[in-house]
Amino acid sequence: RVVEDSQGNIIGYIDVYDLTEPHVTKYVWGVLHPNHWDESLYNAMLTWAEDCARNRVSLAPENARVVINHGTPSQDKQRNAALCQYGYQLVRNYYRMMIEFDHPPQQPVIPEGLRIVSIDLEKELKDALIALEDGFSDHWGFVERPIVDVLPQWEHYIQNNKDFDPTLWFLAKDGDQIAGICRNSGKMTEDPDMAWVSQLCVRKPWRKKGLGMALLLTAFNEFYQRGKKRAGLGVDADSLTNATRLYEKAGMHVTQKYDTYELELRPGKDLMTKEISSS
Repeated sequence: RVVEDSQGNIIGYIDVYDLTEPHVTKYVWGVLHPNHWDESLYNAMLTWAEDCARNRVSLAPENARVVINHGTPSQDKQRNAALCQYGYQLVRNYYRMMIEFDHPPQQPVIPEGLRIVSIDLEKELKDALIALEDGFSDHWGFVERPIVDVLPQWEHYIQNNKDFDPTLWFLAKDGDQIAGICRNSGKMTEDPDMAWVSQLCVRKPWRKKGLGMALLLTAFNEFYQRGKKRAGLGVDADSLTNATRLYEKAGMHVTQKYDTYELELRPGKDLMTKEISSS
């Protein structure tokens, strides 16, 4: 939904994203132009989003906790204060990190017995998605989803995204098993010279062997070969798997900080990962 001034100019917008099972997290993003900041107007936007989200609480499993997740840039003090005043709680911080390709990236050192290849989309999409879900299962905020829900959403995305490039999905393989994945995008609307690391994960049996770094550097080298001048990614500032340290070692630095706020819509059993399981 957009917000207009008296002349019909768009000065803000807010949307609610709730397309994925099990519908326990409703994602909201609301922006009001700083030259038109009005806390009462922003509160009205938040109220509309909350009403919309509450109308969809019944989609979540019975007795499951349901929340709104709202992200904002950390430096946006007005908006962050308004969220707290409205009743949101600050629950997490995230970084946007970047690396400039001023010179060729480091070459990857692939752990013995493994190989890194681009995905064979027709044969490996389902297995790759299972591996992604598994690899991210101990990341804060992860909610388990059955592959029967995940697969058709990805098939729809692939079929309808003209910029989708499977050659930038790198799989680390141990025989026929997928040990890790680095899923990337070679095109960013905001910056045609930048590539984006969308997701990077290593499954538990293959961690602490340097595979995450090998996957990341494989992507960096491919970006460089394609003429990209920089690459970016988003990461949990307090990553349970210490991902920020990996990215810093690869030469990346923080360029932006984001805060995540949460508003509880219904108490209940929390289906989100909040800590690493010992199992």
